[in-house]
Amino acid sequence: MSKGKGKVILRDPRATTVYLQMKRPKSIIKGLGLGVDGDVQRFHTENVLKRIKRYMPFQSGYLYKLTEIQTDLNRPVIITKAPQAEYLFVGEKLVNAKTGKGPGVIPGIGPRWRFGTVLKRSGTPLKYFKGKNPNAGKRWDQALSAAEGKAMAADIQRYLARRKRK
Repeated sequence: MSKGKGKVILRDPRATTVYLQMKRPKSIIKGLGLGVDGDVQRFHTENVLKRIKRYMPFQSGYLYKLTEIQTDLNRPVIITKAPQAEYLFVGEKLVNAKTGKGPGVIPGIGPRWRFGTVLKRSGTPLKYFKGKNPNAGKRWDQALSAAEGKAMAADIQRYLARRKRK
């Protein structure tokens, strides 16, 4: 097999020559909407964002609402930038790196860290409030993939089938 100018030449040992002209794979992927900024990716990001809230810790809804606001559906990434996001995502209690103790309790306010305290993970798992969200826990992206991965793949297949009919 050798390449010419935009053509692929396939030679059969029995003296048959086939000339095949085709677009580059990147342009085919982009044309089908399967690229990073394509409509299929946008559909999938929106679907994941809609479903992931079932696995995120949910007490007031602040973390999920923040995730909705920060996530750009045109990019294949779900973003949650908040001070407590990594702590809740990893699912381990934090302790003072020097003392190994938890935060001090301020009467009437609750547990708080002093400004500038260096923290480390303790290895003790967090206990999530499951009153409003029974599936809440750590690493909500992995929990979503494990529980609903096949359903999301089926959603994409249906989306592609509907798009094909149009």
